[in-house]
Amino acid sequence: MPAMFARLVFCGAIWLCFSQIAFAIDHLEDFRQARQSLQQQLRSKQPADRIAALKRLQDFPIADSARLIQNSLNDPADEVHAAAYNALLTLTGNQEVCDTLMQAAKKAIHRKDDGQSAVPLLSLLLASNLPSVQRDTNEFLEKSALSAKGGVPVMMTLADELGNHHGQSAVLPLMRLSKTKIFANHFGLRRAVAHALTRIQQPQAVGALIELAGVVHGEVQADIVEHLTQVTGQIFGLESAAWARWWEENKDTFEYPKRSAETPYRSVGLNSSGSYYGLPVFAERLVFVLDTSGSMTGQRIMAAKRELIKAIGNLPERASFGIVVFNSSVSVWQKQLVPATQNAKLAAIAYVGSQDTAANTASYDALETAFNFDTEAIYFLSDGAPNGGKIPAPVDIVAAITAINRVRRVSLYTIGIGVGFPGGPLDLFLKTLAEQNLGLYRRVDQ
Repeated sequence: MPAMFARLVFCGAIWLCFSQIAFAIDHLEDFRQARQSLQQQLRSKQPADRIAALKRLQDFPIADSARLIQNSLNDPADEVHAAAYNALLTLTGNQEVCDTLMQAAKKAIHRKDDGQSAVPLLSLLLASNLPSVQRDTNEFLEKSALSAKGGVPVMMTLADELGNHHGQSAVLPLMRLSKTKIFANHFGLRRAVAHALTRIQQPQAVGALIELAGVVHGEVQADIVEHLTQVTGQIFGLESAAWARWWEENKDTFEYPKRSAETPYRSVGLNSSGSYYGLPVFAERLVFVLDTSGSMTGQRIMAAKRELIKAIGNLPERASFGIVVFNSSVSVWQKQLVPATQNAKLAAIAYVGSQDTAANTASYDALETAFNFDTEAIYFLSDGAPNGGKIPAPVDIVAAITAINRVRRVSLYTIGIGVGFPGGPLDLFLKTLAEQNLGLYRRVDQ
C-alpha cells in the first residue's frame, strides 16, 4: 500500500506539472496573438485606452505581460500609473511575474535617480504571498538595497508611497517592511512605516498599528498611540498590552471614523516620562540644545539651566541623552549619547551649571551638531535670532535642517525665550522649524 500511495503521489505531481506547463503555453500563445494590439493601445493618447489595455494584460500571468505593464508605472497620468500598479498587484501570486519584478528592482536600485524607480517594484514584491518571494525580497532589502547609494532613502520613500497611495492593500507590505533588520536599526524608517499606517483609514491599519505599538518605543510609540486614541476614542496611553486586549475584543465590529481634517500633532494628552518647559519627553534617545549667547545673561540663563537640570533629573534610566551648548561656537557634553544613570545625570547637571554666556548665536551649527547624534528627538532652546555660523539666515536654516531630517525623521521641539510678539521673526523661525520637523513650539515670554 505505501508503494502504491507513493506512485499515486508521483503520478499526481507529474500530472500537475504538465497541467501547469500546458496552462502557461496557452497563456503565452494567447498573449502573442494579442500583443501587437495591446502595445498600440498602450501608446494611445487617451488614458482610458491605456487603462483598458492594462486590464487586459493582467489576464496574462507571464513575464512578457508583466514587462509591458511595468512600463506604465512611469505613465504621466496618475490614473494610468495606478491601474498599472493594480494590474501587477493581481499577478504577484505568480512566480515568473515576481522574478521579473525582482530583476527590474535590482537594476532600478542602482539608477541615477538613487533607486527611486525601484520603489513601486519593491512595494509589489512585499505584497506577494509566495514564501520564496517574501524570502528573496527580504534578503534584497537587507543586502542589495542598503549597499546601494540611496538604500535607506529608497526604503523611506517606499513607506511614504504605500501610505499615500495604496490604501488597504498597503497594510501587508508595510507590516512586512516592519519585520526587516532595516526597520529595527533605523529610527527614521520605523517612524515612516508608523506614519504611513496612520494615513490608511481602514480597520486593518488600526490592527497593524496596535501590533507595532508593542514593538516600538519612544517617539514612534507616542505617534501611534496618539493616532489610536484619536480614531478609537479609547484611552490606554502607552500601555500596549491594553491596546492589544481591546483590539482582540473589538476588531470584528470596529468601524473607522470619518474625519474631515487632520488632528493637530501631539494634541492628545499622553503621559510622557517627563517634560521640558512643558513639552513632553517621549524619546528614549534625545539631545538638549542650550543657547548660551550674550542675550541669555542673567535671569534667562539661570531659568534655562534650572529647567534643563529638572528635565535631566526626571529622565528614566532607559533613556540616553546628550547636551549641546552654543553661542559663537558649539560645544558638546559627550561625543555620544549617554545612558541616564544617576551618575551620568549628576555629571550632566554639573556641566550645565558651569556654562557661561558669550557673543553670537550660531543656531545652524548647534542644530547640525545635534543631528550628528543617533537621536529621535532634539529640544532646541534659544532667545535670539541666528547670528553667525555656517548658515545665518533663518529661512535657510529651516530649509537645510528639514532636508537633513527628511530621512532621519527626528522630532525637533523648540523653545523660544522672550521672542517678542507672536508672528515676529524669531517666533516664526522657531515655530516653523518645529512644525516642519515633527515637533512642537513653546513660547516663554520673559
